[in-house]
Formats: sequence, structure tokens, C-alpha cells
Amino acid sequence: MITLDNVALQRGVKALFSEVNLSLFKGQKTALVGKNGTGKSSLLSLISGEMQSDYGEMKAVKGIDIVTVKQEVDDLESSILSYVVKGLKALDETKEKMQAALEREDYEQHALYHGDFEALGGYQVEARAAELLNGLGFQSDIIHQKVSVLSGGWRIRLNLAQALLQDADLLLLDEPTNHLDLDAVLWLERYLNQYAGAILLISHDRIFLDNVVKNVWHIEKNTITSYSGNYTSFEKQYFEKRELLEKSYQKQQAKIAHLESFVNRFKAKASKAKQAQSRVKMLEKMQRIEKLHDEATFQFSFAGHDRLPTGALISLEDAALGYDNAAPIINNASMMVLAEMRVGLLGKNGAGKSTLVKSLVGDLALLSGSVQKHPDLKVGYFAQHSLDSLDLEASALVHLMRLDEKITQEKARKFLGRFNFSNDMALNAVKHFSGGEKARLALALIVYEEPNFLLLDEPTNHLDISVREALALALQSFSGALILISHDRYLLESTVDEYWLVDNKKITSFDGDLSDYYQYMIASTRVANKKEKEDFIAAESASKAKKDERKDRAKKREALKPLTNEAKSLEKKIERLQEGETKLSIQLQSQELYQDKARLDEVLSNHAAIKKELEQLESRWFSLLQKIEDLS
Repeated sequence: MITLDNVALQRGVKALFSEVNLSLFKGQKTALVGKNGTGKSSLLSLISGEMQSDYGEMKAVKGIDIVTVKQEVDDLESSILSYVVKGLKALDETKEKMQAALEREDYEQHALYHGDFEALGGYQVEARAAELLNGLGFQSDIIHQKVSVLSGGWRIRLNLAQALLQDADLLLLDEPTNHLDLDAVLWLERYLNQYAGAILLISHDRIFLDNVVKNVWHIEKNTITSYSGNYTSFEKQYFEKRELLEKSYQKQQAKIAHLESFVNRFKAKASKAKQAQSRVKMLEKMQRIEKLHDEATFQFSFAGHDRLPTGALISLEDAALGYDNAAPIINNASMMVLAEMRVGLLGKNGAGKSTLVKSLVGDLALLSGSVQKHPDLKVGYFAQHSLDSLDLEASALVHLMRLDEKITQEKARKFLGRFNFSNDMALNAVKHFSGGEKARLALALIVYEEPNFLLLDEPTNHLDISVREALALALQSFSGALILISHDRYLLESTVDEYWLVDNKKITSFDGDLSDYYQYMIASTRVANKKEKEDFIAAESASKAKKDERKDRAKKREALKPLTNEAKSLEKKIERLQEGETKLSIQLQSQELYQDKARLDEVLSNHAAIKKELEQLESRWFSLLQKIEDLS
């Protein structure tokens, strides 16, 4: 379906990869992995046609439909549902023609376009689009509102829904889970597993990759290698390959050392000169195996706490949580967090997970109830907006020295080096950082403050797999309390000991693991979808009734048209005859007329004829009016 034939691509003077020979087959689901900056997104742009290769050729099957997720929303005035459907161009054009025909009251043409719309599956498509939006977390009461009401993250979800609806031959996805919560990630995973087309995706969520892909393309050292199997299988094959290369390298080095030793010992002896020269040629022709150079693995840790506060670090008593001048999102919340508790928060988008965290931190005042905090409580808080709060003009070093005015520059740079902000990197303005680098800086600032209670709200957005694993290791060794919201199941499963469910305006302990939550979510979705379906059927019935009513009115208008045309024609004739009768009546009042008998007989004859015709026309006119009234 797609073939890369000896392809090379570079960005500016930097070569991303070269001599790439790969094929993507029909229905194949493939992950594109590699360190940040190796060219993953550039390869997607090459395949989508947005970029051209610097060498080689990309070949695609004629007529192949390749779909990508748009980066920007290009229509803020459409309804959310209409925006998703607009991705289907033929259907959207037919719908616009239907509306235009309706507005100009061309009901016959409207009926023809309506038939085309139904043939294209228009009403089923709208139902599918609503299901997609629901799966990605959009509430049913918002999908008929304008796109302009959505924030940035929700607009990205909207573009994802539009791309998924198009049933492409090849779907290209770049970090599709980044702006999703756990429920939406689980839904997307199921959807992609059932997707008929081929998929090439970039993701740093290893469990998501394991459950979706059957093939992995790995970019490393300016080349792309294909591996069969999911991400875990790739990882195993990759390290086995490295181990084999290391053994081959060591074996070759031993052979080289032996040959060089012989040459050095006997090159001066005439009797051994030919043998020594033969070994020199052997060394020259040998295909050298490169030594593997492992990049330093990123690791960090939180400060240990030998003595943690006893009792509750923080507790809520009969609290209502939410925003001023609005109904509470969570009611009657009574809970406490003890030292060393490790809690993962579960719940649908909008149920109140972030609201709970903000209330515990103090960013949101309680609507009612009380909160108690231990005097030794030290909170480390990573929010979804933490990256936005960084000063883009300041460096990592300046951020840390603002946090601690007493720290020396040498100590600050040493600390930042632990988070890979070394040398010039520590002095660069944050505006030049990638999303992952900003997230690492935000984590570094939290670590520096040595908290005994961590509240982390989606900390893995923008982090690659290696940094996510470093975060997981750091949290495993963290000795304080932890409350974590994350769509990354690997992070949740490897760091928390219990789950709390935020649902139906309550916080309850969830007795189970993520597999149990998955089943809970399916059951909840089934109930919600049943009501959604009932509401949709009712709305469709009402909509169909209105359409039928419009059709009936159109048919009546069509049936009435000859009658109304005849009635209008009669009205004009009656008006002309009435004017003629009036003139003759005026003449009959003249005394002079009666002195001219011939003229009088003519006027009387004309007057009688007009009156008779008027009676006939008025009779016909009243009859037409009755028919029109009966048919209306």
C-alpha cells in the first residue's frame, strides 16, 4: 500500500534518516518509535504528502485515502457534531445543497438532494459521529453547540473525532492519547482495534502500543528498522539484537588483537613477512562492527523522608467541591490522606478528579465543609497547566534560583544536571524548550522542594517513554503520600496501591484494578448509551415528523398551485369586469342616454352581459376558494 524506496530525509542540515526501505500493508497497524528529534513526525508528514523526500521515492497505491489529524480547528461557527461530519466532503457538500434548496423553497430539488444524502448514509453518519464524540468524552448536551466554546485540548479531540470518522485506507496518528483521559484512551484503544484501515501511529504510552499495534518501526542512528510484534516484543528483540552485536563486537576485537599481535611480532622477519602482510590485508578488508555507545539513561529521585508526619496529612469533612456560583461537582466529601498512601483517581472526564486535587492543594476554596492540613504538610503539585505557568523568557537556572534565593549557582547547576539541563541547556530560555523539556523542568522544581505529599494531574503529557519510566521509578521510591491522575496505565499500575472512584458527585474507594475499572466503564457506557440512544431516537422521530410535515406541505402546495393560479387569474378578470360594470352603471344614470334608444339598448345589453359573466366567474372563484381551503 505504501512503499519507501531508498528514502532519505533531512531537516535543515540535520540528516534524520537515509537508505530507508520499508513497506506498509493493507490493514497493518504499526507504531513509529524513537527518541525525540529523530524524525518520527517528519516521517508522518512525508507519508501524508506534506513533505518531500530528499532522496529516494515514496510510492503509494493509486487512489489511496490517507487521513491525518488536523493541527488546528478551521471552523469555529459550526456545531461540534457538524464539524466532525464535515470531514466527509461529499456528504457535507450534499448537506449544504439541501439547505440551500430549502432556503429558496425549491422543494423538488431539496427532495432530490435529500435522497442523495440518505444514499450516502447521512443520518447514520451523524449517529456515528455522535458515538465518536461520546467515546472521546464529549457530553451529549454540548455536541450541538458551536466549536468556539471548546478549549485547546478539546479542539484536538474534535479533530481526532473528525479523522476517525473518515474510515481511511491509512490513518496517521501523532500522539493521539496526549490530551485524553483514561476513559477516552480505553475507548480509543478499542476503536482502533476494530478499525479496518491501516494505522501508523506515534505514542509514548507503552500499554496503548502493546494493545493496538502488531508492528514497530524504530528510528535510531539515521535509519529505520522494522520489528514484528507489539512494543514489548520490539523491546525484547531490540535488546537481544544489541546483546548479539556486543558479543560480535567483542569477538571481532579479540580477532583484531590477535592479527595485530602477529603482524607486530613478525613483520620484520623475512620468513614471516608474507604471512604478516596477508594478515594486514585481512585487517584492511575486515568489516568493522561499531562499538555500542549507550546514552546515559535519565533517572531522578525524590528526597527521602526518614520521619513522616503521623496522622492525616490532609482531610476533608462533609465538603462540597466546585466553583463559585455553580452547582457542586462533588458533594459530601469526607476523606483523609495518610502518610505513605498511594492513590490513583479514576472517573470520567468532568466527574471532578482535577476539582478534588485543586481543592486539596488550595487552588479552589471549598463551597462548604472543612479541610484540615497537618502543620508539617509539604505539597508537590503538578497540574495540567504547570507548563503554562513557566516563565518563557527565563532559563531553567533562573527558575530554580527564584525558588531558592539562597542557592548558589554551582549547586543549582549541579541539581539541574540531574534532569539533563546541563551546560548551555541550563541557561537557555524556556521558550526554546520542547513540551517534554518543559515537563522535566516542572518536575525538577517539584523535586527540589522535597514534598511529603505529591498531587500529580496528568504528569506524562509530552514525556517520552524513557522519561515516563524514570518518573515511575522515582514515584516507586517516593516515601510520602501520592495522589495521581493519569491516562498512562503503566504509570498507574506501577506506582499506586489503591484507587478512588470519582463518580456521580461522590468519592468512593474502588475495589479492583484497572481491568475491573475497564469493565465498570463499559457497563456505565452501556447504560449511558441506552439513554443516549433513546434520546437520539426520540429526536430523530421528531426530526422525521418535521421533515414529513414539510414534505406534506410541499405536496399540498404543488397540488394547490393550479387552483391558486386559476383563482388569481379569475380575480384579475373579475376586477376588470367590475370596473366595466361600474362605468356602465354610471352611464345608465345619465338622462341623455334615455333620449337615444339605440345607444340605451346597447348599454343595457352590455351591462346584462357583464353581470352574467361576473356571476359565473364569481361562482367559479368561490368554488376554487372552497377547494383550496379543503386541501390546505
